[in-house]
Amino acid sequence: MRLRFLVENHCGEGSLLAEHGLSVLIETPRGTLLFDSGAGRALAANARALGVDLGSVDAAVLSHGHYDHAGGLAELVALRGFLPLYAHRAFRGCKIARRGGRERFIGCHLAPESVDFRPVEGVVEIVEGVWAMTTTPESRDPALVPSTPTLLLREGTQERADPMEDDLSLVIRGRFGYSVLFGCAHAGAANILAAAATAFGTRRFYAVAGGMHLVGQESAFVDRVLQALSSYEVSLWRPCHCTGLKALCAMDRVFADVQWASAGTSLEI
Repeated sequence: MRLRFLVENHCGEGSLLAEHGLSVLIETPRGTLLFDSGAGRALAANARALGVDLGSVDAAVLSHGHYDHAGGLAELVALRGFLPLYAHRAFRGCKIARRGGRERFIGCHLAPESVDFRPVEGVVEIVEGVWAMTTTPESRDPALVPSTPTLLLREGTQERADPMEDDLSLVIRGRFGYSVLFGCAHAGAANILAAAATAFGTRRFYAVAGGMHLVGQESAFVDRVLQALSSYEVSLWRPCHCTGLKALCAMDRVFADVQWASAGTSLEI
């Protein structure tokens, strides 16, 4: 199995575009999946530059409904046509960002009829060896959930803090064992690994990759998360996107084999 990072905040080579977002191609013997789609400007261009045929994607998986993960879905559908989309039902919520006294919509614009929507709650196998996994807000240790006070959910005329009910990650069983791929880890990276450890009966993971939402968090929170993560046996750490470069340096001081997964990164699992 192989992970290919198509979209990320940084480029690994000059032929690629960078944007604030994430998209990872997952190639398996049983099918090809696209996990997230970036913000929508880089996906098709980077796929062409990397020799990836988006028309061969068998299904899409959405980690949550923010634009920087869902913005490229419409372009994927235009290239691929009607296809299955695995996500939590809450991804369609009216997601708002409030910063500096101003609000803007940061959710998903995808037309419901353009995809074969397949809801995910708990653990759902997508293809053999690849599972989508969600956690309920009540099951998460709040001390390990990143603080995101500017991210809101609008329901009718009311707004409240977004509980990120739609946060979804992937657990992948490759030839080196289990790996975990985050979108933004809004549920908390340590909480997600704890759920994966319980569901799959292991505390050993080959690779842990993706956005960990440690950027902008207090140092005490980052230290607490890294301490919790250190209780797992992980061979490779490939953080990116919302992890933040400061947290990357902190991870490098704690763990072995930590590398940023920029656009163009390829990882055999």
